[in-house]
Amino acid sequence: MIEENKISLEDFEALEALRPGGIVDLEITMPAASKRVKTEYLGMHANDCMMFHIPTSSKWITVRDALTVDNTIVVRSIVEGNTGQVIAYRVKVLKLLANPSGILITSFPRRVERIGLRASKRSQPGVAIEIKSDVYECKENAHGIIVDLSKQGCKVGLQIKPNYPVLIDGTEVTLIYMLDGKPVEIKAVIKNHKLDNKVVYYGMKFSTDDAMIGELLARHTLIS
Repeated sequence: MIEENKISLEDFEALEALRPGGIVDLEITMPAASKRVKTEYLGMHANDCMMFHIPTSSKWITVRDALTVDNTIVVRSIVEGNTGQVIAYRVKVLKLLANPSGILITSFPRRVERIGLRASKRSQPGVAIEIKSDVYECKENAHGIIVDLSKQGCKVGLQIKPNYPVLIDGTEVTLIYMLDGKPVEIKAVIKNHKLDNKVVYYGMKFSTDDAMIGELLARHTLIS
């Protein structure tokens, strides 16, 4: 049961929709720059803690060293539902275990931010985009969200629908998003894709030679 003044029912239901074993994105606060890693969500104890898998292998040493008590982490993940949505929330490190397995225990979030996997005019954090491709027979562009990005490319989550077939690697697309009320187009090429239930994730490399890409996209984050 949810305790009063802890977290809203809507936010709690979003967290309940997370599936143990599902992939989450952790953005860990570090002195120089935040570090982002992908790992498994293990579960939660309502209003007390969240648990994630942190491998004990040597290549994770830098990550484990940054997971000190009270350090802040932003967690992002896609949850299923009628429309699908990305949720994001802040937590703090409580404890990092090495035995019997590498487990990160964090505080329980007090607020969850979300954005649906379709276009929305509401002012919400996240990068809502349209995807234009010659492969789509439908006159309307597909709608998705950028769930991860860099100056070189991005990862886009898109619901699988009959009118929008899964695009193969090497397909050229145009990403369209609104900046200050005006549409901005960015050319990209699909480098890889992965199906996860009703959502397809595209790894894309920007082909637009524009030094402003990083700055423009940096204005849109899941959590400010």
